[in-house]
Amino acid sequence: MDVRFTGPESKKLRVEEEEELMTYLREGAEEVKSHDPERIEQAVRGYRQAKGMTRNYYKHKLHKRIKKRLKKQPKKLVAYYTKIIAAMLLKDIEIDEVHVGNSIVIRCRCKTTDGLLDLDKLVDSGELDELFGCIMSCLINQQVTASVSISQAEFKRCLTSLTADAG
Repeated sequence: MDVRFTGPESKKLRVEEEEELMTYLREGAEEVKSHDPERIEQAVRGYRQAKGMTRNYYKHKLHKRIKKRLKKQPKKLVAYYTKIIAAMLLKDIEIDEVHVGNSIVIRCRCKTTDGLLDLDKLVDSGELDELFGCIMSCLINQQVTASVSISQAEFKRCLTSLTADAG
């Protein structure tokens, strides 16, 4: 998944700004994974098994547990990171690696075909564009827009791999 940012007057952001975001995102993903993952998994399982309004209870519980673990993150970013990480966990998507190239590249691990399809829907919905844009805007105190994408070639390769493993 690639995240590209455009600042005011369509200027590309500096590499240092993107590296700062990348560092926070990588550290946040590690913080969530490393501290008592069973409690996070319980909230995710509860959400998936619940129906109707009960799902909101488990989603709120998941958000609270994620926020408790994001101790090294700037307070102004925690709410946005929580939403990104929760959206991915609820869809069985794990942030595996984050680095800066021509954009911020986030390598995700999807364990199922449904997880990969959900990631594609999440990207297409624009929700991640909005959340990453808000995070970067908070970091640099300027309005920016984000564009999150998955290359079709990579998507097809992953889909082929997952369907081969399932078959």
